[in-house]
Amino acid sequence: MNREEYLEKLRLALAQMPAEEKERQIAYYDELIRDMCEDGMSEAEAAEKLGDPGKVAEELLAALPLGTLVKSRIKSAGGLSALTIALLVLGFPLWFPLLIAAFAVVFSLLFSLLVTLWSLAVSLAAVVVSLGVAAVAAPIGLLSGAITGSPIVIIGAALAAAGLCILGALGLPPLFRALAKLSCTACRGLWRGIKTIFIKKEN
Repeated sequence: MNREEYLEKLRLALAQMPAEEKERQIAYYDELIRDMCEDGMSEAEAAEKLGDPGKVAEELLAALPLGTLVKSRIKSAGGLSALTIALLVLGFPLWFPLLIAAFAVVFSLLFSLLVTLWSLAVSLAAVVVSLGVAAVAAPIGLLSGAITGSPIVIIGAALAAAGLCILGALGLPPLFRALAKLSCTACRGLWRGIKTIFIKKEN
């Protein structure tokens, strides 16, 4: 498709977006296509590189505040009829608890998984600290007479604990960074999923 066709499809797919923001995005993608054409691409190649206008629009709409999406979805549907409002009010005791329960189930599953992963990571950190304490305490206990036994075995065990502690200490920062990234990604994904419900899919 050429530049005009691409921008028209993008404009239609962005019907839910406030007019000012929509035109700003259209101008931005228009400029992108023009820049790529100046670099030697055809309009069709530039449009293909940008990707499907519907997918691009979905990404842009997902970045809007949830309140904006809800209002625009209702407005794009022509508002709520009197019958729809009556059904929503009368059915409130049924649909509202079900909606809350659905969100609670999804949230609790996600929260439980994240708490479990963080608990395992914290437990591993505690083991690493314990190994470090043991590596330091064993020689001190041997010298003070608090620990009796073969000095070679005790020193060997202390060195092994120190080695494991160092290995664990090296592995913990990447593990906690990965868990933090996973937690942020999961929360953003859940919020994005909620927003997606209110994004109108164009036929």
